[in-house]
Amino acid sequence: MSKHFLVDPTAEIVNKKIPLFTDDLLGDDSRKDISGAMEKEMVRYGGIGLSANQIGLPFRMFIMGGHPLVEEGKVRQCWNPEIVESSKEKVLMKEGCLTFPWLFLSIKRPSWVKVKYENDDKESVEEYLHGMSARIFQHEYDHMEGIVFTSLVSKMKLDLAEKKRKKDIKNATRNKSQS
Repeated sequence: MSKHFLVDPTAEIVNKKIPLFTDDLLGDDSRKDISGAMEKEMVRYGGIGLSANQIGLPFRMFIMGGHPLVEEGKVRQCWNPEIVESSKEKVLMKEGCLTFPWLFLSIKRPSWVKVKYENDDKESVEEYLHGMSARIFQHEYDHMEGIVFTSLVSKMKLDLAEKKRKKDIKNATRNKSQS
């Protein structure tokens, strides 16, 4: 599989629901080929989750994890993911998204979810996720549904976050040129 790059946030593939995945879509690649390449891309971009459609692949699949402070770095490959159940209790937390570099938004999500997905070996996995793992799964699952996190906040909150984003990029660029 060749190297892929993040697609533009306005790209159709990021803003539409991705149909169920079937292995005949893979061509000459295997699930493990795709997952391995996606994990490399996720790490390269500094993320803790990456959905296939974010790099232009029309697969209902995402990878998540890899951070040493989240389940000791456990990585999940989630093919045809589902959220089966979620808590009534919701938690507000800042999220970022590789599709929107430097943009951070406070999003309210269920504190835990019961999920189902297939792994690289085509085995069905069902588990409860809590805390950061639950949040990452929900964020990446939204990508499968064509939902980007900017649509989950008010225009005012998005505008404020965009101003902060521009300021942060400007400061980072200035600091980099001074070093």
